[in-house]
Amino acid sequence: MDAGLLLTLIGTAAGVIAVIPAFLQLRRHNSEKATKVEVADGDAVGSAALDPRTILRPPVGRLPKVFRDRETVRRRLRQIVRRPDGKAHLLYGLGGSGKTAIAIKTAQEAADRGRMVWWVSGVSSSEFVTSMVHIARALGARESEIQEVLAGRGKTPDLVWKYLEQQEKWLLVIDNLDDIRVLDVADTRARDGNGWLRPTRKGVVLVTSRLGDLSQWGTFTRAHEIGPLDPRDAALMLRDLAPSSGSYEEAETLAGRLGFLPLALHHVGSLLSSPFSPERTFAAYSSSLKSGLAALMKRGEDDRDVLARTWERSLDMLTAQGRSQARQILRTLSCFAPSIPIPGVMLDNAILADLSGGDAEAAVEGMRALKSVGLIDIPEGPSADGLAIQVHPLIAEANRLHLDEGQDTLRVTGVSVALVLRAVEGLKMEDPLDWPRWFEILPHAMSVLEQIGRRPASGYLREAAKCVARAASALVYAGHYTTALDVTRAALSHASGLGELDPGLLDLRHELAGALYFTGNAADAEREYRAVAEARSKTFGEEHPQTLISLFQVAYVLAMTERLDEAEKVARRVLEIRVRVLEPGDYYTLVTRYILDYIFFRQGKIEKCRQRCVTLLDDVRQFLSADHFLAVTTQHLLARVLLEQGELREAEAELRAVLNTGRGTLGDRHPEMLSTRLTLARTLALTGRKRDARAELDRVLTMMGGSVAEAHPLFEDFRLAGDALER
Repeated sequence: MDAGLLLTLIGTAAGVIAVIPAFLQLRRHNSEKATKVEVADGDAVGSAALDPRTILRPPVGRLPKVFRDRETVRRRLRQIVRRPDGKAHLLYGLGGSGKTAIAIKTAQEAADRGRMVWWVSGVSSSEFVTSMVHIARALGARESEIQEVLAGRGKTPDLVWKYLEQQEKWLLVIDNLDDIRVLDVADTRARDGNGWLRPTRKGVVLVTSRLGDLSQWGTFTRAHEIGPLDPRDAALMLRDLAPSSGSYEEAETLAGRLGFLPLALHHVGSLLSSPFSPERTFAAYSSSLKSGLAALMKRGEDDRDVLARTWERSLDMLTAQGRSQARQILRTLSCFAPSIPIPGVMLDNAILADLSGGDAEAAVEGMRALKSVGLIDIPEGPSADGLAIQVHPLIAEANRLHLDEGQDTLRVTGVSVALVLRAVEGLKMEDPLDWPRWFEILPHAMSVLEQIGRRPASGYLREAAKCVARAASALVYAGHYTTALDVTRAALSHASGLGELDPGLLDLRHELAGALYFTGNAADAEREYRAVAEARSKTFGEEHPQTLISLFQVAYVLAMTERLDEAEKVARRVLEIRVRVLEPGDYYTLVTRYILDYIFFRQGKIEKCRQRCVTLLDDVRQFLSADHFLAVTTQHLLARVLLEQGELREAEAELRAVLNTGRGTLGDRHPEMLSTRLTLARTLALTGRKRDARAELDRVLTMMGGSVAEAHPLFEDFRLAGDALER
């Protein structure tokens, strides 16, 4: 069965991110020891159990030191969390009105009272679904159940709610759900009550959104409007942030000018207490604002206009102080996925220096100035890469509009792409240790691609597409096929401005083919691989490595669909060229040798396969490493050969070596490890140790949730092991 999983190894190598702009959430546990990695839609790597109380924690670090007003709605929410009323609850109001802050405070208080609390972003459908699946997994959902719904054989909300309804005393917060279509599931809408939002008395679902139309939320939803702050509390909030900037009366006047919106108040209060502010008093700042600001609010204009004007005022101030680079840095950071922390590995000062005349120190100063005036945040908790930056979705949205106006778009675009490319530099798609980094960067890479796709800039769209293609390849290697399919489809729509033969577009199509194959669409995958191979041949030439990779994938699909003679012909052609034009240790040359060995095995040429496997295994260990995925897979194939030749003890020794090596890099739940255990169960049964064989079989069955569908890639391995037990 190892070859049946091989595309996770050879993959979708486009060269070398949801869906949906902010698509994947990664949760890394015990990262120093690399003992467990969990991702959206595949088997966990590792075997440690998840504690549902430790995942998707609310961002309590974003709460102000003093929480003003909102006592009425907060008291009501406390009562509801204590005694759920069978309703979903909606906090709605203007952007910047403090909905998220109220939700965070409610979540913090619920957690302090022992409730299970989960914080989920509603910015994009992919990120939302990923988080909800993560909750189901933590509550006990079996991997086989998860894979079934992610493959489209069932509805994901039904699975998640099955496990939510088995628990009590929980709070689920869905934040920033401004696009209600995020909750759509096929023909099911949020208002229907049988999709993602459902009435329940087991716990509480709390949503924050700008959308207050109850006809879209359903009769089971109770709405709580969150308006501007009370004038007194707004003034006190300013004085909390800038206690030396003036009297209560002056603070109240300024608060009125800001529409009493908490986000604007927080920004201006932080600004006045900043050493970068030339205006240090409420009165001075108030007089500097344009006289129409308060009137704008009264006319009912978009709340974003008020906030955007406040933020631009701060950038104008920094420019007047000689820190004009701050504006360009903020525009660049706004190209990344909003509301998701930008990891430190993406904040390369040498690249950001391009926004400040090549001065890296000026780039650092610009970031410091932005933080000081409240335009960027540093989320609570350490990042895997040190410093992490977060931009509020409204700030990002306002800054993107300025780019649409053509202000320094080319420079900002170039820097945003360069930051993503630097962050993935040196990462390997097939290396499990690199997967967390890929999944951390994926939302931002995809967001950059989306921004460039709206206003294509020469050269940058191609580079962004190629980067997302590599990230999609990492998804396939890790076994997250459904997410890879969503990512590649969305990326292709963003990259539609590229020509049909453009390398970036071809890379994405290549990854799409791999995702299609592993989601059960072998015929579509073969057609796509053949089309990409033909296009790459026209673009690069028949013997170019990229062309050969696509041809290899054609051979792979042929082999997996039992067209072995045709597969052998294509694989031999690819291998002959690779051996002639490339170094012997070339990764894809070794992979092509593997698939040819597998073809021989399936053709019954067992001794030939054995001899070639021994040689290949030595070469993989020499040129790659002894614990490389390809070494693990090749050794498993060798063990299967030995089993076919009746050398049972030798086969068992190889299989145990595979498990020992693969456990440390892939984890017990990886499909290759499960397949190896099934081969071991078969071997043990054939040597008469049926009790041990049954234990191995039961172990795999337990890890897969107790049952295996006939269409599952491991079904044949189960059948062979079962037959051996029956003998």
